[in-house]
Parts: sequence; structure tokens; C-alpha cells
Amino acid sequence: MKIEQIISDAAVKAVKALYGIEAAPGTTVPQKTKKEFEGNLTLVVFPFLKASHKAPEATAQEIGEYLLANEPAVASFNVIKGFLNLVILSLIHISEPTRHSLI
Repeated sequence: MKIEQIISDAAVKAVKALYGIEAAPGTTVPQKTKKEFEGNLTLVVFPFLKASHKAPEATAQEIGEYLLANEPAVASFNVIKGFLNLVILSLIHISEPTRHSLI
């Protein structure tokens, strides 16, 4: 599964858990972070402001904290207005050790 899909799925869960709504299709698709900012992927949080009843920065902070706590691929995040910039772990985590048979 591509990292964009993993982050999108995690963002859907975050919005549901934090604000009790189902995210509209396409609203949780991350974009590549602009070179002048720290991060790999950016999630735009403006579509969730009506549900959060908070400022863009506060909404992005809440979603970022949720993703950091619940999605292992997220190493850190930063907020620039209504943009949540995510730093993605560069290491691949293997959930089950590789098994080798000895003959």
C-alpha cells in the first residue's frame, strides 16, 4: 500500500475519532509538502473546520497529534496555518520477521 493511502486512511480515522464525522471523499488525500517547508506529505485541514469548530491551526494540531499517536508511519509533524505537514518515517517496518528454513 502506498504511503499516501496509509496517511489518507489514518486521516479518515482521525476525523471520525476527533469530530464524529465521515470525511468526504478526496478531503484526506495528502499532497507532497512544498520544498520550503519541513515534511514529506501535507494534509489540508480546511474541509474539517466546520466539524471541529476551531481555528485551522488548532484543527491541524489535533489531527497531527492523533496521527502521531496512532499511525506508526508518522515520525513528526508541524502546522502552518491550515496545513498539516507530516514527516514520514524513512525506514520500512516489517511486522513479522522473515522466516528462513534450514535444510
